[in-house]
Amino acid sequence: MSANSSLPRLTPPRRPFLARAVLLCGTLALAPLAQATLLVHVAKAVRSSDPVAVPDFGAGPAGQPSIAQIVRQDLRYSGYFHVIAPDLYPADPHAVRGLSSTAWTKTGALTLVLGSVQSAGQDYRVQAYVVNLLDDKVIAARRFSGAAASYHQMGQDVANLVYRAVTGHPGPFRGHIAFVDARGGQFRLQVAASDGWHPRTVLRGRIPVISPAWSPGHGHLAYVSYRHQHSVIYIQNLRNGQRREVPGHGAAQSAPAYSPGGHYLAFARVWGHGRTEIVRLNLADGQERVLTREGTVNTSPVWTPSGRHILFVSNRDGSAQIFQMNRNGGGVRRLSFNGGYNVSPAISPNGRWIGFIHADAGILSLAVMDRQGGDLRVLYAGANCERPSFAPDGRMLLFNTHQGGRKVLAEVAINGKGLHFLQLPGQANEGSWDFV
Repeated sequence: MSANSSLPRLTPPRRPFLARAVLLCGTLALAPLAQATLLVHVAKAVRSSDPVAVPDFGAGPAGQPSIAQIVRQDLRYSGYFHVIAPDLYPADPHAVRGLSSTAWTKTGALTLVLGSVQSAGQDYRVQAYVVNLLDDKVIAARRFSGAAASYHQMGQDVANLVYRAVTGHPGPFRGHIAFVDARGGQFRLQVAASDGWHPRTVLRGRIPVISPAWSPGHGHLAYVSYRHQHSVIYIQNLRNGQRREVPGHGAAQSAPAYSPGGHYLAFARVWGHGRTEIVRLNLADGQERVLTREGTVNTSPVWTPSGRHILFVSNRDGSAQIFQMNRNGGGVRRLSFNGGYNVSPAISPNGRWIGFIHADAGILSLAVMDRQGGDLRVLYAGANCERPSFAPDGRMLLFNTHQGGRKVLAEVAINGKGLHFLQLPGQANEGSWDFV
């Protein structure tokens, strides 16, 4: 018996989407920290409208990427910057005084990011400046400080400083992703920086783990595992390692999603005979409300940022499509009409965009559309994709795909640029960007 035989199924054209053959054996256990190198493979080169130069800031902790390397990588893969090659730089300045804007504009840069690193024992202080080379003005400046363990995050803070100064948006880099690493017959639920740096194992064992979902405030992860030969939902406390099971009343459950305030958990419950319904659970008092009663497959709930509506997937019209209902189950309306298979919705923090999986020429592609179901754009159709998740700023998407016969996590901007694969060990999948 397949481990997910109790999960709801929405059959796509030509290719299976939800099938995951796994074994129901073993136990889950807490695990220690793990370390990974910062490696990202560029899937396609992108030249965007904001050319930027980032000279070296100075040396940091041994074995870690430098501040400049972190900033260059984050900006390059954001989809909104073109990073000028360092071998074209005329110098590595650490202060604004004495800069020659002419020498830097000759490299093609319009923005210069410079600064310095100072250390005192295990503590570091990073000073960063963002300079508009067209008018020789400092458009942003900030000092960051912390221990060696937070050095990488300081680099991402500098990248966010640049991102906001140039684009006017807050930047996606100070965030975390959760994902599942499957290798050696074990499944590891891990948390890492948004670029995959320093993954920490939260849970490991031989029982599969899928569908991690962040709580607001990042203190908990809800996820699906298996017990008594059907799927169950657990909520894991990331601070103390404790977990609790969401009551299933003997039925299989899947696809957990926190409400924006963290007071409710929506999920899918399998009632049998082809019926799967969306349930809303009050986490404070345990009261449940069944939101759909169609007798069909209704799954993959996701809350809108206001908390007033829930997007979900249903086959009630004959094919798998994305619908919206209000938080109490009424006012159902269909959102997706382009194609016969649209699943796994994710909504941007500003509520403007819906990321989802769209069947395109026999391939399960990553796509976005506006909130009304229009302006559909395929962002990536290179391999079968799964489970999109928006960055906190709503301008990038994390998703699962395949590369070289392996499951991998990838990120891409909603403008279709900056596509890259995170180089993580094992079969990395089930990615989820942290909740705002």
